[in-house]
Amino acid sequence: MREARMGRCTAGFGLSLVVTSFLNALILVAKELNGDVMNAFKSAMGHHWVTHGAIVIGMFVVLGLIFSAADAGERFDHDRMLKYILLAVVISGIVVAGFFLPHLRAAG
Repeated sequence: MREARMGRCTAGFGLSLVVTSFLNALILVAKELNGDVMNAFKSAMGHHWVTHGAIVIGMFVVLGLIFSAADAGERFDHDRMLKYILLAVVISGIVVAGFFLPHLRAAG
């Protein structure tokens, strides 16, 4: 039995989730390592987490629409997309945890 392909929007926003998961981890590390980036985020919307969240949510929506328009559903089935999403979330979580773990030891 052949695996059913995903719908256009489901695949598009699934891919967007994969990309924005990595983007979220990248932004977090960049903010923490670069004071200029942190200050720019703080001044943009009052608090660095607000700016961070707005960028990630905005990119999720924009990329989801772009990927949906590109009809990504033709190339993905549900199992493949699930593997990509899980892999992206786990890798992003490891990046964030790996970045903060040494700081937790220093604080404790």
